[in-house]
Amino acid sequence: MQDAHGNSIKVRSKLEADFAEMLNTFEAEYWYEISKVSYVIPASNHTYNVDFTTKNGIYWELKGWLENHAERTKYVLIKKQHPELDIRFVFANPQKLCGGTKMTHAKWAEKFGFPYCSIKDVDTIRAWCKEKPSKRK
Repeated sequence: MQDAHGNSIKVRSKLEADFAEMLNTFEAEYWYEISKVSYVIPASNHTYNVDFTTKNGIYWELKGWLENHAERTKYVLIKKQHPELDIRFVFANPQKLCGGTKMTHAKWAEKFGFPYCSIKDVDTIRAWCKEKPSKRK
C-alpha cells in the first residue's frame, strides 16, 4: 500500500488499510505512524504511536475494539496531558461495547470529549480532512 506521497506503508489492520485508501481517494495529505506523543502513566513514561496524522493537525486513531481499561485510560491520560492535540477516533462500529464494560465506543468517546465517527461515515471523514488546521492550545 502507498500513502499520498507514494511511499510504501504497512498498516496494522484492515480497518487502517481501508482508512488509508479513503484518505488517498480524498487526496488528503497524510502520514502513517510518524507522530509520537509522550504521556505519563503515574510512575512510568510511555509513548503513543498515532495511527494517522493529517496535514491539518488531526491525529486519527482507528479502533475496531477498545479492548480494556488500560487502553482506554491511555487515551484519557494523553488528552489530559496534551489538551492541544486534536485526537479523533474512527471506529469500525461505534455501538460495539468496550471490553469489560457496558459502555459503547460512542458513549466512551462522548464521555471523554473525543470526536468520533464510524469508518462508514465517509462524509464526516471527508469533512474532517478538509478542516483548516486547528489553533488549539
